[in-house]
Amino acid sequence: MATRANVNEILSRLRKVRRTARGWIAICPGHDDREPSLSINEGTDGRILIHCHAGCPTESVLRTLGMSFRDLFPKRR
Repeated sequence: MATRANVNEILSRLRKVRRTARGWIAICPGHDDREPSLSINEGTDGRILIHCHAGCPTESVLRTLGMSFRDLFPKRR
């Protein structure tokens, strides 16, 4: 299932991206992050899941990346 902005597009906008058992982790662009604290995963329904473990609101992270919530969901056919 293709997403509007696929995971590779999001990952290309981040720094210090590393693969994890469940997805990826990277430097959060929403705050002065020195160690990766942003989790990026793919949901079973095609959604892209983003979570900052330091507490940044997802909307702020997406805004910094030049994206919006709708970019995290699969395109409707």
